[in-house]
Amino acid sequence: MLQWNAMYESGVQEVDEQHKKLFEMVNAFDKSIRDQTAEKTINETLDFLGNYVQTHFKHEEKCMAEMRCPVAEKNVHAHNAFLQTYTEFVQRFKSEGFSDVLAKELHKTAEAWLVKHICGIDVHLKFCVKKGANA
Repeated sequence: MLQWNAMYESGVQEVDEQHKKLFEMVNAFDKSIRDQTAEKTINETLDFLGNYVQTHFKHEEKCMAEMRCPVAEKNVHAHNAFLQTYTEFVQRFKSEGFSDVLAKELHKTAEAWLVKHICGIDVHLKFCVKKGANA
């Protein structure tokens, strides 16, 4: 289970709130895998991720561009890579149907990407917010 803490904060409240919702979804999907109910929740999880990548990624990219964040371009590339990975999971689910292996891979991928991406890229926003406040 992922636990939200200060190391994930971007300094932009709306971005952090969106990240917290993603944490909740990833944790709920993990619970459904452990409870063996993931077959019932995988559609909802994929739908959430699909909506999330469309709305959150655009918002976050806009924030980084406006704040002239030095990792803005890296962020766009990371988002595009995750979108491709997400699309591959959707295609696999449509062609193969549900399996425990697919559900576990989806969860593992989402969880690992979430932690790596937020800690590696998104947290750079907080330095841009502080710099903008001091300008």
